[in-house]
Amino acid sequence: MTLRGPSAREAFRDADAYAETMAPSLRSMAAGVVFRAALQPRERVLDVGTGTGIAVEAARGAGSEVIGLDASPEMLAIARRNLPNHEFVEADFTAMPFEHASFDVVLSVHALQFADDPVAALREWRRVARPGGRMSLSVPGPTERTPWSIYNEAYERHGVRTARVTDYPTQSTLRQWAEAAGWSSIASDADPRTAIRLADGVAFDRWLSVGSRGAALRARPDAERRALADDLLAVTPREPDGTLRIPFGTLYLTARSA
Repeated sequence: MTLRGPSAREAFRDADAYAETMAPSLRSMAAGVVFRAALQPRERVLDVGTGTGIAVEAARGAGSEVIGLDASPEMLAIARRNLPNHEFVEADFTAMPFEHASFDVVLSVHALQFADDPVAALREWRRVARPGGRMSLSVPGPTERTPWSIYNEAYERHGVRTARVTDYPTQSTLRQWAEAAGWSSIASDADPRTAIRLADGVAFDRWLSVGSRGAALRARPDAERRALADDLLAVTPREPDGTLRIPFGTLYLTARSA
């Protein structure tokens, strides 16, 4: 069994589980991305890889027009239900159905890591940004601040190969990607304290059904799947109140379109 970067369709088949387990913790990252974007009234804003719309929700009070884009229809169904007065577009973020220079600001919260070619994705995002337009994004990383840092030994015991895990960027790599894609005025910072917080073992099982973990676990017999899940749960850090805390560090990047 191999954990790898799945397609959006595969990764987010269980969009309800994502909304229950990942989205609440990602709200703080979305707030950080929107804060760094310094949105102004009447700006046109695109949220790339919007998922359940958490960045759209964070940005809507700025007086801007915010459009969310995602490749997963299941995720967009939740976004449209939660934010019925906003526009959401189903499309691949490496080939977006927008004219050149359509947006003042491009946002993205923990989505770039799903790109097979991050530079090509960032180049496409720059294409739809107006001259002088801004980008603000977040990604998980670096590797030592991600779930891999606590789960790798358990994965190895159960014969799980963590393909592409080293693709989590550093701040330097993230800046290099943006520069190669033609962005300018690039700045980055990091928050190693961010994490996925889950109430209990039931929520943990739901979290395991999301992304590459879910795709890999579904391929295993029930007994093997349960044994792996129990081993992962056993090494998951807990807060004093019993809440599970899975490390999920955040790198932020801002840039301008030349």
